[in-house]
Amino acid sequence: MVFGNQPIVGEATTRIHRPVESVFHFIADRFAENYPRWSPEVLELKVLSAGELDCDWFARQTRLDHGHKTTSTFRVADIRRPTRIVFSGVSAEFVCTYALDRVGEREEHARLRFRFEFPRPELRMRPFRKLIQTSVQEGAERTVHNLKGLVEQADEPLEHLRGQSQ
Repeated sequence: MVFGNQPIVGEATTRIHRPVESVFHFIADRFAENYPRWSPEVLELKVLSAGELDCDWFARQTRLDHGHKTTSTFRVADIRRPTRIVFSGVSAEFVCTYALDRVGEREEHARLRFRFEFPRPELRMRPFRKLIQTSVQEGAERTVHNLKGLVEQADEPLEHLRGQSQ
């Protein structure tokens, strides 16, 4: 494979001092409300699907990243409650994965692994590959940092989680 065709990937991991179910609820079940909070680059988020997040749930976002405004449509490509959600771009090719594992002596905390990927960088991106790689990595690290802070500060009761299984 030619270097320019290889994916551009940013990954980051953090431990969140909340149960996996609480973290998943914050990310997935309250996505429309919370996504712009952990990703302040999002200027506008429009939900295009009715109902809760599930496979083939669609939304459109307008973002301002490093002074560059973009609009993209994305969908839920995979969801495994309460441990994984994958978004993929429809109008622009990207994959964004939030994966959760139970950690701690009694598995009372969550480890969040976030991955953002441009699977096949567009030709126009290739001359700026190193800059884009750095930006994507910094964005991944900022995402987990922001999510950790927001989730750990959230003071939500866990009643909404009763009866939910893995």
